[in-house]
Amino acid sequence: MAYEDPRPIRSRQALIQAMTEVLDSEAADQDITVADLARLAGVSRPTLYQHFGDLATLTHAAALARLEAAFAQIPEDNLSDTWTAYARSTFHFLFTDLDTHARFYRRALQGPAGYALSQDVVGLLARRLLDTSPLGPIIRRRQGPDSPQDRADFLAAGVAWHVIHWLQQEPRTPNTVDEVAERVSALLLAACGATKAEIAAVEAGTVPPGIVR
Repeated sequence: MAYEDPRPIRSRQALIQAMTEVLDSEAADQDITVADLARLAGVSRPTLYQHFGDLATLTHAAALARLEAAFAQIPEDNLSDTWTAYARSTFHFLFTDLDTHARFYRRALQGPAGYALSQDVVGLLARRLLDTSPLGPIIRRRQGPDSPQDRADFLAAGVAWHVIHWLQQEPRTPNTVDEVAERVSALLLAACGATKAEIAAVEAGTVPPGIVR
């Protein structure tokens, strides 16, 4: 069995952890240099450049790691849930994480890594909507020139814009995580193209008419 040097993995993890700590702290309000991050991570500047190339790429990696960790904790087997139950278990949990780490996400989104991070949010949300939500079968069945993935991306982009806008407001409107989760839930249900019968079905946790899971 070939030997694999664990040092590159440790160095990468140390750099991501260091950037996470900086974005969580007051230090992010100051100009942070490559030398600062390398020193905090306990690695050399060339090591940082080798793994990430620049601070924007490192910021993106740190934000994506936290975002993926939040999504990983949300149960995925929710197709039999009512839409209300799904929205509570998914959006409430996700938006609570965003709210808890609001300073971190605001700084990541407002910097050079913001566009890439926004795309990550859309991609993660779209996969959830298409593959594990009660709306997934409806999104897949809807007829049109666009693909189910196109429709899921479109809906997820709307959610991402709404939540990012909410996250960056001071003071925020709506004020609470529950309020923004309910608003996003209602907007998705209205925008997904479902018929009244399909909406009634997903709200009741039953299979929409004409759809086979």
